Amino acid sequence: MVLYRLNKLCHPEIFQGKYKRKRYFEGWYYKLTDSKGERTISVIPGVSIGEWDAHAFIQVIDQDNKVHYFRYDLNEFNYNEKLFEIMIGDNYFSKSRVRLNLVNHNLKIRGDLYFNNIMEFPKTCICPGVMGPFLYIPWMECYHDIISLQHDIAGHLLISDKKVEFSGGVGYIEKNWGKSMPSSWIWMQSNHFHPDDVSISLEIGKIPCLSGSFIGFIVLFRYKDRIFRFTTYSGARIRRLYYSSNKLKVTVQDCRFRLEMIVTHSEGGILKAPVNGRMSRDIVESNNAVVKVRFSDRKGNILYEGIGMNAGLEIVE
Repeated sequence: MVLYRLNKLCHPEIFQGKYKRKRYFEGWYYKLTDSKGERTISVIPGVSIGEWDAHAFIQVIDQDNKVHYFRYDLNEFNYNEKLFEIMIGDNYFSKSRVRLNLVNHNLKIRGDLYFNNIMEFPKTCICPGVMGPFLYIPWMECYHDIISLQHDIAGHLLISDKKVEFSGGVGYIEKNWGKSMPSSWIWMQSNHFHPDDVSISLEIGKIPCLSGSFIGFIVLFRYKDRIFRFTTYSGARIRRLYYSSNKLKVTVQDCRFRLEMIVTHSEGGILKAPVNGRMSRDIVESNNAVVKVRFSDRKGNILYEGIGMNAGLEIVE
């Protein structure tokens, strides 16, 4: 038991819920974009352990924002205690590979995808994941980590008997686990800034803390093989936060750099999110949003400007 607890703390990507029996969820998020940027699908495997209902699941959201929920018995979920590997039915997920065999009345997805040149978030004892020291706090309602900021994809999928080639495309992997997602949050991610090798991810959430709450945020901007981190625990600040029915504007800043983001989006698909472990909350996610980015130093010198396509976006109130 001790070795497992130490290993999962040092490796947040592996399954964290071995000893959880109720009010617990854990889910991994795979974003897959083909080489032309014409098709993006997101695949979310996970487990839901509520008071009276426990099951495994795989959610899929396609380019047209249609969502499919595949439900499995909890005993069809298996995992490796030492490495990041999970299996749900005949589906396999790891850091470097996905095998899908999903069939329902509306959708069939089959195939194998392989991931190379995986760009991980740099970890230390003080900062074992993107949450930094907050990852060590035992009473957090929800934990979050990024497994791969960006990677290359090889392989194809048969989606409703049509071959979709993903070789030459790019991917992204993250995960969440705990009791419930925050009461409100904003999430955005894109790694399709063609022709630039750039990626960005943003998470802002209302975090319960003792008898109150605070706004926590994590913004990672990868540019020229460097990861620029704007987070609550690094001393960065949110300078602007505005959103409407089809637009989101966020500006974050630290003592050296400033990052401005403007996201435009259309209607999304309805995903299921956890409340006390049960997948009972409806949220809207789009995976075809567009993000305009401006990165500058504190003197106002623009270091990068670009537009990211196929951005994932959730705005939950």
